[in-house]
Amino acid sequence: MSMRKHTNIFAALFAAVAIAGGYVSCDDMDYTTSPSAVLSFSADTVSFDTVFTGVGTSTYTLKVYNRNSKALLISSVSLGKGGDSYYRLNVDGQKGTEFSDITLRSNDSLYVFIGMNMPEQERDEPVLSRDSLVFVTNGVKQDVKLISYGWDAIPLRGKTILADTTFTSAKPIVVYDSLVVENGATLTCEEGTGLYFHGKAFVKVKGRMVVNGSVSSPVVFRCDRTDNLFSYLPYDRVPGQWGGITIDGGSYDNVFNYADIRGGIYGIRCDSADVSRQKLTMTNSRIHNTSENGLEMTECKADFANCEFSNAGGSCVDLTGGDARFVYCTLANYYTWGIRMGSALSLRNIKGEVVHPVIEAAFNSCIIAGGASDEISGGMAEDKSVPYNYRFHNSLINSVMPEEGDVADCIWEKDDNFVLIDKDNYKYDFRLDSLSKAIGIGSLQDASLWPADRDGRSRVADGQPDAGCYERVADAVK
Repeated sequence: MSMRKHTNIFAALFAAVAIAGGYVSCDDMDYTTSPSAVLSFSADTVSFDTVFTGVGTSTYTLKVYNRNSKALLISSVSLGKGGDSYYRLNVDGQKGTEFSDITLRSNDSLYVFIGMNMPEQERDEPVLSRDSLVFVTNGVKQDVKLISYGWDAIPLRGKTILADTTFTSAKPIVVYDSLVVENGATLTCEEGTGLYFHGKAFVKVKGRMVVNGSVSSPVVFRCDRTDNLFSYLPYDRVPGQWGGITIDGGSYDNVFNYADIRGGIYGIRCDSADVSRQKLTMTNSRIHNTSENGLEMTECKADFANCEFSNAGGSCVDLTGGDARFVYCTLANYYTWGIRMGSALSLRNIKGEVVHPVIEAAFNSCIIAGGASDEISGGMAEDKSVPYNYRFHNSLINSVMPEEGDVADCIWEKDDNFVLIDKDNYKYDFRLDSLSKAIGIGSLQDASLWPADRDGRSRVADGQPDAGCYERVADAVK
């Protein structure tokens, strides 16, 4: 059979299928040319919030609707600034900055995919970028506003700190791969410093790290995604977005004050060390929303005050041996991103076949809470000569009161009375609701050492301090 006969057969088959399926060519389509027949959009403004310059955003999807009874011919779709725009488009499967003669059938829709990449602006503060996506149909011009702020950042790619170095709040710092503080070096982060981690980037401290945040300008450790996973859910509320901070076995005298560490695989891991030397002092800080353990320490000496440890796929605080004290801290585990493998507090003096003496694990004026019926877990060696020394004083604890040990003036009940536990939108506020049983049970002696809570509010003004890192002040809770 000749190629010509093949062509004729295929043409005949196509015609038969088209007739059977009701196919209508563009030439035969019933268009409206009325100026009153316009497009509808899923949004009138597309905002990318704040993006880092030089880094492409994720893609925003805009839906364009024809809600008319006849087809529309969209004469043009273009960016207001054309080729000079920082935005990029994909319309009907085609990339570019300008498109023409797009047919949109009656009661049909098309997708426009929008991204943005702003070059460096040579400014310390974020720079506003405006543009518009312009549609012309039947001589009528319609536009969708495009708005974003671009922020120049300092990129660090596999950076190793070899000498004493100070990070400031002048520009955000985006960490790729890793940030390593070598032996003999101290990395200091001043108040307001923002460290944003790309992918699974992490910090490893072999030398020393000092965080000097403040109540109004904490030092932030988080992922570099500033966009949303879903319309209601920023990536900043999603756990496991970056690695975490590991403090090496040979690192000592690390200080974190007003640090906000969130959204990592883990928060802080402290490797096994000389338990006679201070490993970490952490105050007025938060470790929140990790896919594994929040704070994890093995045989370390450390002190914590006015800190929040919340929502971990493992445990909020995981202690294996060591010497650690927690004063006016809130441990709250309401993690719902998957099957939770831990509790608010995990404490053990044995792991596998290896014993790890618990010299002291003290919790004074603390809250240990969570969604489970018991929020303390761990393990104790069969050999009773291995130290397992714990202390719970003046605390609200979701667990069973132990029959022995240093325990005094605690309430052993499940109590979820916090300002906000929104598991649908992953929003949490662990300040105290008016019904919380933590109100008024804190120690005045502890409060004399820590007279202000994590938010800077007095916990001694009424003479009845509350347990946990937040003092209940009615007019301060919205």
